[in-house]
Amino acid sequence: MKNRISLLTKIVAVILLGSVSLWTFFLINNNNDDESVTMESFENIKSDTSDKTEILIASQEVDVKEEIDAKEEIDEIDEKEIDEEEMEIDEQKYEPEQETSVVERETSNETKEQTAKKKIVKKQAPPTEVEQVAPEEQSKEETVNEENADKPFTKVEVDQQLNTYVLREIEKYNGSYPYLLNEDYDNYNGVTETIYFNNQKLLRAHPSGNRASHCSGITFEVFFNAMQARNKALGIPIEDFNGMNRDQLFDFILHWYAAQGPKSQSNIVVAVEKYGVGLGVNRLEDARTGDFIDFSRENNTGHTAVFMDWVREGNKIVGFRYWSSQGTTNGISYNTEYFNVTRANGRRGIVIKDQLYIARIHPVSKYRPFN
Repeated sequence: MKNRISLLTKIVAVILLGSVSLWTFFLINNNNDDESVTMESFENIKSDTSDKTEILIASQEVDVKEEIDAKEEIDEIDEKEIDEEEMEIDEQKYEPEQETSVVERETSNETKEQTAKKKIVKKQAPPTEVEQVAPEEQSKEETVNEENADKPFTKVEVDQQLNTYVLREIEKYNGSYPYLLNEDYDNYNGVTETIYFNNQKLLRAHPSGNRASHCSGITFEVFFNAMQARNKALGIPIEDFNGMNRDQLFDFILHWYAAQGPKSQSNIVVAVEKYGVGLGVNRLEDARTGDFIDFSRENNTGHTAVFMDWVREGNKIVGFRYWSSQGTTNGISYNTEYFNVTRANGRRGIVIKDQLYIARIHPVSKYRPFN
């Protein structure tokens, strides 16, 4: 800054000296009263001019200095404003840290470990609110779920009629399960998967692996799997079907398949009552979802299924809905049929109403001995 003042002063001095010299020269050559000017008068003029020049230079130095000082003052104000703006930006930048500090002050009664966890959660929280489970807690929860996977009921509820287990089993049949009824009993018995009992083959699935079934086979398969699921839930051997051995269970199957004589003597009710695991339901109104049914038609055909519900017209039962494997649905599915009674629309079904058998499986605690 001082160098700039000195340079400006010198420039101004040179300009002024040049102006004075020119002015003096003009006076000398244009003085009409005196044809010549003495050296003494020139020196006096020069001296007087130098004094004036020094005064003018000093004045210019003051003006220049004041101007520079003013500029420096403006620069200092600008720098101060910039510093203040930067400070405001810094304060905004670190504002979250101030919020964290507020949280820490508000939770001063908590432990340092808890406060540290809050900081971590605040900085690393996911964009959506998801309940986080600690690994050790999640491990415990998974273990409990695995242990209770086959125990959906309390100890009071677990030993009940088989209906609930039956309904759970039928929900497992998703996908393609074609219907097939033939007389190749040595290789195929109407079940979707081969069934073993006491390590012996009991019923055979189709050798092609196509998961085909028919009504008697699929309903027994559901019964068998539901019985094992309930036994497992009770903590008893899964193959304890009221103490039946393989031969007895196979006789049970023959009755289930209505293969031991006329339908009136060989059906699902005869099977469950003979071996003490269930009973027949006589009144239609007493049927429950998940019971097993066996019925005959006027066209000399029959069917076995899992009962779902009645079809009514007012208070009159005119039909029923069921789950089974049948040709009309190309395999496993729900279906509806009607009794041979005239309905409001004038139509009637072909199911013989007084040839419907309803079987319900006892709780294990109510099994009866059999011979």
